[in-house]
Amino acid sequence: MNWRWAVWTTGVALIAMLLLLPLRVALSAADLQRLGMSARQVGGTIWQGRIGELMLGRQLLGTFDVRLDPGALLLGRVAMPFERLDQIQGPLTGVLRAGGSVTGVEQLNGSVPAANLLGGAPIDSLTFTGTTILFDGDRCSEASGRVAANLAVRFGPLALDRGFAGTVSCDGNRVRARLASEAGTEQVEFFVSSSGRVRGWITIRSPLPGLDSLLSTYGFRTGPGGLTLPFETRL
Repeated sequence: MNWRWAVWTTGVALIAMLLLLPLRVALSAADLQRLGMSARQVGGTIWQGRIGELMLGRQLLGTFDVRLDPGALLLGRVAMPFERLDQIQGPLTGVLRAGGSVTGVEQLNGSVPAANLLGGAPIDSLTFTGTTILFDGDRCSEASGRVAANLAVRFGPLALDRGFAGTVSCDGNRVRARLASEAGTEQVEFFVSSSGRVRGWITIRSPLPGLDSLLSTYGFRTGPGGLTLPFETRL
């Protein structure tokens, strides 16, 4: 009887510890820094927690409600569904994968500010639709869904009010985003590696007179493919 009682009490204690495990402990184990993330405030448990002022690199993403997916935990994986609470930035939902060989985000929907994400490129925000980006170690293992980019400035007479839109895919070890304007003559393309390195360029092929001198003030260079603005950073 004493043996059974010891097993029962030990089991109850372990379950209680799991149910009350602080979210901060789980995030430390998940090693969010590997994804370029940090947070100024973390509270609650793994089943009902909140991350305040979540940062991706130098970019503030907002405050999120998060929880641990028990189904993934039973399979030895860490998956955290999240939902942004900030009304000003709008909704942002998805599932964060971390703490194992596979890291990244699944089914990302919503917009994130991009002023500090793309190495000074004049892009105000990125909007994701059903976007999944996963790395297995240093290799891109899955990249799908759509992404749109909205410019932070207006380039003279160019009609880019609707921004750029396109898809993401794996390109070797990196994630590749290929976006184009509605006319198709303006493009944004960038690559993201597992280390957080971002490298890309904006290309404009419009034949409008006088556009070369105008865009040169923004850092565009004339090349065989048109006017190009390169950018590079690390999250």
